[in-house]
Amino acid sequence: MAILLALDTVFEQCSVAILNNHELIGETTILGNRGQTETILPIIDNLLSQHQMTLDDIDVLAFNRGPGAFSGIRINTAVVQALSFALDVPCVGVSSLQTLAHTFLTKNPMADGAIIASCMDARQNEVYACFYQYDNGVLTQMGEEALLPYDNEIKADFVIGNGGEYINTDGRLIELNPTAFDLGKIAYLDYLKHGGVNAQNALPVYLRNHAWKTLAEQGKSK
Repeated sequence: MAILLALDTVFEQCSVAILNNHELIGETTILGNRGQTETILPIIDNLLSQHQMTLDDIDVLAFNRGPGAFSGIRINTAVVQALSFALDVPCVGVSSLQTLAHTFLTKNPMADGAIIASCMDARQNEVYACFYQYDNGVLTQMGEEALLPYDNEIKADFVIGNGGEYINTDGRLIELNPTAFDLGKIAYLDYLKHGGVNAQNALPVYLRNHAWKTLAEQGKSK
């Protein structure tokens, strides 16, 4: 048995879930991307308290490693790294684009061979995108996660996420709001296969080069 604490601040929300293996124990989700830094730790404390648990009960930490909004990725990555150091437990980072595709799959029947494109608005006239193919109950990633320009032509049966409106496609456009529970279920399967990583290797994925540049570095480049 593994107790997972899953966090997401990338999908314009502050979402925390506790799972027993892949089953939900409890979840709290507050929509919006304001005040996430101040909100996430009290949510964790309150959720644990509601279920008569403490951080010492946690075996695995799961987090949305991106791509997505820089601030959201930074927040849940930093919290997970700090907790992993303090508790000496492994971390599992889950792709935001993978989470979109898998969450859609769990809620919708699908024919073999169907192609899903996960697309998130990256601003600056670009979208974060990744393609997945469904066959025999398995969703397989096709190629790497990438930044694509607005109006790029995408061939897929389903386009999932808030970036779909910015691209050209004949596929069905679907808005979806995964929560920490959706992310935690994917993380649990990954944990069974790979065991997770330590805090130093719980790394974010931004895709956009230099998204993490400091203000001083930005000044030097002007």
